[in-house]
Amino acid sequence: MSIEATNWAFSQRGLKPAAKLVLVYLADCHNRHTKRCDPSQALLASECEMSRASVNVHLKALEEGGFIRRVQRSNAKTKKQKSTLYVLGCDEEKPQNTEKAVSRIQTREKAKAVSRKRAIPCPENGGSRVQTSRHEPEENQKRTGRATNAAPFFTADERSEAKQIADHIRGGGRINAAAVRVRVRSCIADGALLSDEEITKHGLRAAETQNC
Repeated sequence: MSIEATNWAFSQRGLKPAAKLVLVYLADCHNRHTKRCDPSQALLASECEMSRASVNVHLKALEEGGFIRRVQRSNAKTKKQKSTLYVLGCDEEKPQNTEKAVSRIQTREKAKAVSRKRAIPCPENGGSRVQTSRHEPEENQKRTGRATNAAPFFTADERSEAKQIADHIRGGGRINAAAVRVRVRSCIADGALLSDEEITKHGLRAAETQNC
């Protein structure tokens, strides 16, 4: 069975239903690796549920329409006729010339090659066309500056402790500010877990103590 051949058969248009049924079954008998497709007429008639005479009529229509090509075979020694070989239209299609395709790709890549010769200044502008190396655009400098001012990193434990303290204060509780680590205080302020007024009221300014 060849999925590619079956999909091809189903995609064909302009065929009568019975003829398309025969084409689809031929595609189902198609070997995707060897391209061999040689079911007997008796098998075609049985699977398509029609007489051999009807199968022959549809095979003729398919061949005249260019959907298949029939190749009669016989045994070289006994001269006994063998089952017909069916060449499907999808196998008749010529593949793209890969040598020409590769040649075109190589030509395009060579055309884009960068010369290693020293750049010649433009006669009109009097300056080199070569871009100044290691030049950092102003926008990149701004982004670099913003990156250095990025918010500090806090561990999961620090964030959890900061949230517990904030929830406790907002619930009306009181705390021992001296026992709260500097990084936890910073986490409370950086995450806006408490207002500035609440932080000042409870003595949680990070600069007020050096406890870690």
